[in-house]
Amino acid sequence: MSTDSTAGGPSPTAVHRADGVTHAERYLAWLCKRSFLAMWSYSGIYRDQMTGKGGHGKEVADLIVVFQDHVLIFSDKDCHYPDTGNEALDWCRWFRKAVLSAAQQVWGAERWIRQHSDRLFLDRACKQPFPIDLPDPGKAKYHRIVVAHAASRRCRERLGGSGSLMIDPGIVGEQHYADTATVKPFTVGQLDPKRGFVHIFDDTTLNTVLGTLDTTADFVAYLTKKVRVLSAAQQLVPQGRRLVPLVPQGRPVRSPAGLGG
Repeated sequence: MSTDSTAGGPSPTAVHRADGVTHAERYLAWLCKRSFLAMWSYSGIYRDQMTGKGGHGKEVADLIVVFQDHVLIFSDKDCHYPDTGNEALDWCRWFRKAVLSAAQQVWGAERWIRQHSDRLFLDRACKQPFPIDLPDPGKAKYHRIVVAHAASRRCRERLGGSGSLMIDPGIVGEQHYADTATVKPFTVGQLDPKRGFVHIFDDTTLNTVLGTLDTTADFVAYLTKKVRVLSAAQQLVPQGRRLVPLVPQGRPVRSPAGLGG
């Protein structure tokens, strides 16, 4: 963290944490501030363009959490859920705009952080550097997190329960959205195993998880275990694959406080 020299010695410069620009970004920042992530989270992270022409920086991620050797990268999207009368088509269109777009941002943020961890800022003008050192690249563990809004109401109408998305680790990549004849609406799996597992939370599930667990260490352990369990399930799921529930502390997936992402 940068310091200012005073008569009493160096004193830390105040860190001005952003609250987010869009409604979704403000919701994410608010959610983290009221949880155990408050001390470790920074919203509205930018990178400098280094064009020599001045101007504003480009947003890297909606929110980043740095805890020990762990870097949690969040992208939050609130996209209108279509209502064409064709459930599969509505799902595919929403998934591309909300989930896939957010995942692209997360993957891009991870790439930038790995290569240019010294060029992160808390403001669009790139005047306030990211206030803490990031983990050594050789030790850092990255967790990619998408928070996608607007599907819960339709999911509740069709499937009941809390409206949380279901998990099927047998669904991979374009199987989420490419073919309306075969997609499973309101069900998510692995977006791109080669680029790293992406956790997909919806309107209800992130709030549920943060309210269920007690510490940042618990949350990191949950994310780590989730990847391990679902990666193993991917190898075991038969052709007629079934949904695999996963919740913190063994709570049921489709309960009013279920975890779908």
